[in-house]
Amino acid sequence: MAKFAFILPRPEMVDMAGRIAAELDMEVVHNVSVPTTQVVAEALRAQTLGAGILVARGRQASILKENTALPVVELQLTGQEMALFLHRARAMVPQIPCPRIGIVTIQNMVGDLRYFDEICGIELHTYFVSGNAELEEGAARALEDGMDVIMGGDLVNEYCHRHNKLTLFIGSTDDSIRAGLIAARNVGFAADKEHRSAARLQTLLDYSFNGIIELDARGMILRANDIACKILDRERPSLLGVPLSSLMPEGDASAWEDTLKENREMYFSALELAGIEVVANAAPIKPGDSLEGIVFSFYELHSMEREGEQARRERYRLYRYLARGRFEQVDRESPEMQRIIKLARTFAATSQPILIQGEVGSRKSLFAQSIHNASEYAEGPFVTFHCESGQAGQGEALAQAEREANNGTLYLNRLDCLAPEGQHVLRQLIEEGVIWQKREGRPLPAQVRIIVSMPGELWDLVREGRFQPELYYLLVPMRLKMPPLRTRPDDLERTIGMCLDDCAARFKRYVVLTKEARRVLLEYPWPGNYTQLRAFMERLILTAPSRTINDNYVRRLLGELYPEACAASVSAPADGPASEAAALLQALARNQGNRAATAAELGISKTTLWRRMKRYGLQDHFESEEP
Repeated sequence: MAKFAFILPRPEMVDMAGRIAAELDMEVVHNVSVPTTQVVAEALRAQTLGAGILVARGRQASILKENTALPVVELQLTGQEMALFLHRARAMVPQIPCPRIGIVTIQNMVGDLRYFDEICGIELHTYFVSGNAELEEGAARALEDGMDVIMGGDLVNEYCHRHNKLTLFIGSTDDSIRAGLIAARNVGFAADKEHRSAARLQTLLDYSFNGIIELDARGMILRANDIACKILDRERPSLLGVPLSSLMPEGDASAWEDTLKENREMYFSALELAGIEVVANAAPIKPGDSLEGIVFSFYELHSMEREGEQARRERYRLYRYLARGRFEQVDRESPEMQRIIKLARTFAATSQPILIQGEVGSRKSLFAQSIHNASEYAEGPFVTFHCESGQAGQGEALAQAEREANNGTLYLNRLDCLAPEGQHVLRQLIEEGVIWQKREGRPLPAQVRIIVSMPGELWDLVREGRFQPELYYLLVPMRLKMPPLRTRPDDLERTIGMCLDDCAARFKRYVVLTKEARRVLLEYPWPGNYTQLRAFMERLILTAPSRTINDNYVRRLLGELYPEACAASVSAPADGPASEAAALLQALARNQGNRAATAAELGISKTTLWRRMKRYGLQDHFESEEP
């Protein structure tokens, strides 16, 4: 639905416009009265608020037409209003039988003034000007011509007051404002219809599995979709404005020029385009007898032979910004996860930014995708921005990601790595709904849902001076804290079972965990959560020495792969440093639990090794062996 901004010269007009717009069910994002010198700045502000159509009057409307790209609907006085104001002007000099009335204004503000002098019993003179600088000149001419009353806007009224001349302000009543707003609403209806048509066309272009190029009647490229650019390995700007034949070898170019001259269709033709062998179709656009353009579609010949339709669709799916996560994919055996999912669904119904906090591997990205797919932004793109990818140019890169996410969701992973420059860009989008890019030189309005994630506490970064407090307070109200997998034994056990089933299906490896082995897995802290558990289970199953996996093998593999994590879980006494326990555990892991080899590596006896293992609680981590 079109959004409107009213920029008017008088406060009383603002009130009338607001009331009438409400009656007409118009969505007004900005309604202000400003001096003429400020109208352009106010229009830019309205644009950042999402306004698509401006409504203004007189000289202000002319200035906006010259200095903004938005359509401007002008408020023009109706015939009834002009008759009313002329009647008021005549009443100001009742002693004069046929007073001389002068109107000093912009011509676009009034309509046809013929016959008003005869109707109102006056001598009417008009002094049309094109700018503020000419208004006083027009008023001076009216004064010199001996007008009894001079009508105009604020500048004209002020000039007349300084020269002790009767003057009347040309205002607006409900009639002209209502007529202007109805005209603006009709423009809005037309704009909405055109926008929907353009959106449907753009969707067809973007989601076509073929390259599509739009040409003018001369064969010059006007537009190319993403797939066309990808197949041809060309940036879009390098394609626009060049003849399609310039991308072809001489023989194909000659045949194409013949097709173009004869306004013929081209069907399933093999040719070479930018060095790529393609199969192409061309359809002339002929609304009447004359050719207005051509739609040229194509696909890569060898690609189609090499891939099947299913593979090609999958390549395209991965190429676009799609969120595949759904809440149905989230483990929800535990009451805590059920509570988190319910809260996330509630947050999804809003447009507010969402903060997801959780340890590594706690499926923050899955939650972000699920929120996107459960929200009003589900039809839009889901763009992921990795904040840890580097500091240099991060702000400009983030602004580009925001543009790509317009009308969809932008997911910032590792918010704790977002530099001050990026924080500023993000805050502008959340607070003002605009994107700043250096190459644009102006703010671009955008509708983007923000979801961010990070491990740890965001307030710690604020306290250390590494994160803007204002941005913290924008993000923290809609916060989801992902509980670690180790705190949810039901979900942990279910995930272990799913990993076993998945590996059995993929690798044809059917293994069984002993009760003790399963207990070891359930008691391990899994600091990497799902990511660590899934990778470990795959390794465990692939390298299992037998169909039955016991606890000793699980402990040995955990110690070999994650010696630091295992050492952290070992309880060392106050007089025994944890670093010694870690070193001992790593040595045992390197030697696959062989105590003789471990003792030899450490230069100690097997008895001393066994004593130290018992001291740090490591005797159960590896198969028992008499010292």
